[in-house]
Amino acid sequence: MKRDMEKVRQILIDLSKGTGKQSFFRNEEDLEHFYHLEIMKDAGLITYREANTFERIVLYGVPKLTWSGNDYLDAISDDTMWNKTKEGIKEKGLELGSIPFGLLKDYAIQTVKQRLGIE
Repeated sequence: MKRDMEKVRQILIDLSKGTGKQSFFRNEEDLEHFYHLEIMKDAGLITYREANTFERIVLYGVPKLTWSGNDYLDAISDDTMWNKTKEGIKEKGLELGSIPFGLLKDYAIQTVKQRLGIE
């Protein structure tokens, strides 16, 4: 499976609203969604606890954003800033999913700083 940063962004937005998927059947769509939760947890963006059964994966409540997850969401939640971030990456001849997460996060934060006149 390949990381989809648009999906990551949408999941973070949903989680910040307290809405998020908590039960995953072992079908392609649910497993893709859960994969993104796993890698977001690995990156320190969210926390959750899970239980596995033969039929599905169940989370104990909606995953919670960490401090780092909130910081990243602050940098990408605004559609205008997100689009500027994506455009800037594309202008460099790169794809959104092809750059390391740390660089994407730094670039998104830099875009916000520029809008605020900090840089």
